Amino acid sequence: MSTATDPVLGSPTRSFASAPDAFHALAAAVDAAQQDGPLQPVTVIAPSHASALDIAHFLGRVGNDGRGSAAVRTVTLPDLAEELAAAAGQLSGRAPLPAMVREGAITAALAQAPGLFAAVADQPATARAIANTSSSLDAACPEDLERLPRLVREVARVHRAAAAALTARWYTGHELYAAATAVLGTPQAVKRLGSVIGFQLAPEQDPSAAAFRRALEQHSGISLLTAAAPFSPGETILSASDADDEARAVVRLVIDRLASGVPGHRIGVFYSAAEPYRALLAQRLAEAGIEFVGTGAHGLADAALARGLASLLSLDPTAPDLRVILDVLSQGSLNWQGGTLPSSAACERLHAHPPADAEDSGELETAELPEHEQKRQLDYARFTEFVAALGESLREVFSAGGWSEVSEALTGFVSGFFAPRSATERPEQAKARKYLSEVIGELELLHGIAPAPTAASVRSAVRQGIDSRPFGTGTSGTGIVLGSYDDGVGRDLDVIFIAGAADGLAPARIRENPLLPDSAGPMLDARLPTVHERAAARKEQFQRLLATGVERTILYPRGNLRAGGSLSPSRWLDGAAIQPLPSFAHGLTQGAPTQQAATAQEWRVRRVLAGGTAPDPVLESALEVRADRRNGTFSRYNGNLSGVAESVVDADNPISPTHLEDWVISPLAYFLRRILRAELFDDVTLEVQISNMQRGNLMHQVLEDYVRGLTEGAHPVSAERLLEIAEDAFRDTANPAWLSHTWDRDQSRIRADLQKTHEIDDHARGTGWQHVDVEAEFGGATSEPPVELDLPDGSTVRFRGKVDRVDRHSTGQVLVIDYKTGKSEKYKKLTAENPTAGGTRFQLPVYGLFARRFQQDPAAEVRAEYRFLTAAGNYASVGYTVGPDVVATLRDDVGLIMAALRAGIFPPRPESDRYANHTTMMGAPGVRHTWERLKTDPALSDYSRFFQEEK
Repeated sequence: MSTATDPVLGSPTRSFASAPDAFHALAAAVDAAQQDGPLQPVTVIAPSHASALDIAHFLGRVGNDGRGSAAVRTVTLPDLAEELAAAAGQLSGRAPLPAMVREGAITAALAQAPGLFAAVADQPATARAIANTSSSLDAACPEDLERLPRLVREVARVHRAAAAALTARWYTGHELYAAATAVLGTPQAVKRLGSVIGFQLAPEQDPSAAAFRRALEQHSGISLLTAAAPFSPGETILSASDADDEARAVVRLVIDRLASGVPGHRIGVFYSAAEPYRALLAQRLAEAGIEFVGTGAHGLADAALARGLASLLSLDPTAPDLRVILDVLSQGSLNWQGGTLPSSAACERLHAHPPADAEDSGELETAELPEHEQKRQLDYARFTEFVAALGESLREVFSAGGWSEVSEALTGFVSGFFAPRSATERPEQAKARKYLSEVIGELELLHGIAPAPTAASVRSAVRQGIDSRPFGTGTSGTGIVLGSYDDGVGRDLDVIFIAGAADGLAPARIRENPLLPDSAGPMLDARLPTVHERAAARKEQFQRLLATGVERTILYPRGNLRAGGSLSPSRWLDGAAIQPLPSFAHGLTQGAPTQQAATAQEWRVRRVLAGGTAPDPVLESALEVRADRRNGTFSRYNGNLSGVAESVVDADNPISPTHLEDWVISPLAYFLRRILRAELFDDVTLEVQISNMQRGNLMHQVLEDYVRGLTEGAHPVSAERLLEIAEDAFRDTANPAWLSHTWDRDQSRIRADLQKTHEIDDHARGTGWQHVDVEAEFGGATSEPPVELDLPDGSTVRFRGKVDRVDRHSTGQVLVIDYKTGKSEKYKKLTAENPTAGGTRFQLPVYGLFARRFQQDPAAEVRAEYRFLTAAGNYASVGYTVGPDVVATLRDDVGLIMAALRAGIFPPRPESDRYANHTTMMGAPGVRHTWERLKTDPALSDYSRFFQEEK
């Protein structure tokens, strides 16, 4: 122990090498103060609320030779000031100034007279930065602003204007300390305080708090007890690969101490930076089943309810972004009270592929639509109704005239769109709802202070309130202590673990406030700590942390989880001996730095790697998946669904020929897309020009409308009429996000392609061809009957589809045409001798079978062809006559594919990696690796000819 005099207060300070020694000295000091009677008042000022609670518990255990203590109050300095001011009736009728209200007043001052900040006065970040600086100016702002630098003078001017608007209802920390100081010399205050002892108090960074402490010394006297332990060179520091591995090591060390008999409430874990340690440590402790007291892994900002509200508030009410709405729907927190919505997956499908209106689809009445299409129409109507209601409610929030109205409107918005799904919610959901309600309720405090609300200010205020509310967990004395370095000072603990002791984290970089630089300090009315003084204070606080407990372990990460690069041990640990911890895999299997396993998962992994079986079906299945995919075993994890084949494909339902082609391209992708309905949606709003698919759809629609008009006699053959229809389609298709010059270029190309197509068709009409039907559908609920084909195994397959056009020649020949807008090269293998291109193309022969229904003479020839509509496809035609030989080949190829579908054969053949698809989303290299080992499996030999690689 050493005794010195505080250089600021002039009060006696006794320093100790460890916090336990300081705690016992505190007990002795309390006993000495109460030697004339056990009810003599004693006030102990602690560095934090948690420390104050520890002190009270400690004195209760050891005070008066174990008989406990009485008349001893443990408080923090702000709490003491609040208590003194309230007892004397100071600041009555006023409330503590919330940060949000100060920021609102700053915003109002900027709106009224922006001055130097005119260019950025309407930005929430501007008001927030000035508000953070304003709290420092409460005690330091001089009367004469003219001597200040221009930027500081402007900040001080705005600060003064905001402070003048707040004085009547609110008080600042500076005013609180001033009011408490004013009553210190009164007999009532002296009697209330009794003997005053400061325990582990750091030098005050706030000049108002420092002035209050000096006044305490003058009127009551303060005995200061402090403990600090400068780092001892040669002490071992554990080094982990990154913060996550470091957190796992801490948990194993905690388990080791618990196993040795150390009570959980005597262990503390303290971190340098909330991000990422707060969440990592809380998560790893929870996984290990270790109770802890501190801030949990998640806060209000992590709750789906709060995220959903913040996301919806980002929308433009007049044109809500459906992507944002669908994202909130998928999180599961949205519960609309105005109606019943389809599932989030159904809403995504409806957004990607809206149902056609009855009028547009040629239906006269909705009741004439098939049942599934009626349901889609109803679901889409509900979804669009919901989007409209959401936009209207948002408009009410953003158009509210005052902050009280905003609070009321937001409360109604949450009730209407995020209502509880049951009378009893999960505890974490109920907690999030309670905190969110508090955030919304606090917006009323801005009434009469902040300017009239705008959409931007409402979003900013709600977002700030959500971000400022972490979730605490545990009750003091029920688990290990988890907190920041500051939380560890002044604690009564036996074992502590100090995590994140890396340069850049401990110490973190301390920056000068650009709005109130150190150079302006001498011009202020109160002295503010400089950057160097703040850095020195952080080091002293770290040394106080090192004094906590009897045993300590320090760890630091060698790598950064997010920014990359390497980290070095803290400069505060100069001369440390570093003990690197082994890799993550070693820690998982061996329990570094102890032999303890941190979680049940680690025990299971060790058991499996040791050759045993894991009592966990999920882990066993995961291992089986990994082995089957690595070794290329055709099991249920690689598309062999023979065990449930009868429930996968309904043979009675008509199938599209393009579905057969999809199976050949990738049976696994077919299963995902066609059986499980797992679709990939292209977000066309992100495109800068029309996509190939959109271009093809547009040209199909234009030609359909034109040819239908010819077949119905609505207009004569006319290139001008075709281009008129195209112009209407251009207006309907245009996307504001497209670059205008590329859209103009694409329209010109489409016009030229349509003109050329019209010339080719007009020449054909001149040689005897006429249009018979357009968009002819078969196999649907209300269309022509399906095309049936007998297969070699005696079964029958039924086809459905829709052909773009059917023409008939004056000689009776029938031609069925399918439009294509791409290149023709990949279709060059199609001939009458190879009508399915080796089992990869099935549209033409199936369409040919359907086109037989348009024969006027059964002996007339039926031809099927692809018609390429663009210059890229050379306006070519590829096709053949659909005769008996073509049908025989079709029968054989379709028979094999249908046999595979009915047998549950869906191996993971990769799709092309030139575009986004199901197998690229799964990881193209991994799928390719599995397929290379799987494709020679005997179970796939019957279908191998479908899977030949393209040269």
